[in-house]
Amino acid sequence: NYVEIGINTLRIVSVLIDDRPTDFDVWNPYMFTFEGHAKHISLRVGFSQNREEISELPTPANGKVFTKNDTLRTDWRFGLGYGFALHKRWTVKLGADFIMYRELQSMNTEYINEDNERVTTTREMDTKANGVAPFIHFQYYITPRISLGTELSYRITSAKTSDVDTNNLSEQTFERSFETKKNFVMAPTALYLCARF
Repeated sequence: NYVEIGINTLRIVSVLIDDRPTDFDVWNPYMFTFEGHAKHISLRVGFSQNREEISELPTPANGKVFTKNDTLRTDWRFGLGYGFALHKRWTVKLGADFIMYRELQSMNTEYINEDNERVTTTREMDTKANGVAPFIHFQYYITPRISLGTELSYRITSAKTSDVDTNNLSEQTFERSFETKKNFVMAPTALYLCARF
């Protein structure tokens, strides 16, 4: 029996070069992975949290409107796999994950209207999603305790989004709700550097 801890090196590189991917239907979202192995059976957990904040200062070009967008997304997965050796250095794991994520988006604008009143609008979106993802994982052992891994998965998700608009000059609150279902293949867009203990 053993435990493996891994880190997604592609996401580390994207942070270092300040070019973080934001399309998590394309790029594997998990920064960290933890796996416990008992013979051929493995249990795994993956986690990541991503935050992006963008501000646009008021200028004549944008009508002197201040805009601030803040996005916080947290991803989790809990999976069960079956692994076998293809070669002395290569292993393959087949399994499925229960996946879930939550994304909070806040969009704020401020400007002065024609009556010289300060107008503040806020739009808040809260998305909660879960689903399943069958996967095939390939792992190459550089040494008996250090390996590189990547995977191909098919993700089936269902999400609910609440969308709320408010304005400081109005007592009305506009609320909308959405449901989204997705089925798609996630290509091998992660490269995990793993250590065995």
